Amino acid sequence: MSNRVESISAEELIEEFELFDDWEERYRYIIETGNSMPPLEAKYQTEEHRVQGCLSSVWLVIAQAEDGRYYYRADSDSQLVKGLVCLVIMLFSDKSADEILQLDINHVFEAIDLR
Repeated sequence: MSNRVESISAEELIEEFELFDDWEERYRYIIETGNSMPPLEAKYQTEEHRVQGCLSSVWLVIAQAEDGRYYYRADSDSQLVKGLVCLVIMLFSDKSADEILQLDINHVFEAIDLR
């Protein structure tokens, strides 16, 4: 899968958010992070790839490499949602199924005040 988003550890993301003094800086970082994610090709922006239950349109494509690691691509029609999705992709990309299951996303989002 080309145009991969760089992966980040939960600890690295939490440390990044600790640098921000207020919500406005967090918001700006989320938007900029989403803007850095390569757009998803139109051929993937279909019902088959749509994330159900979202108020905004979100499309997600998942690929598994030969070594068992997972990679994700996504897009959204909302800048904020795209940024949030990008954060999740950064946390889960380039990980095995076991590593993904070990990640407590709720803890991470609480730690960065996004829950």
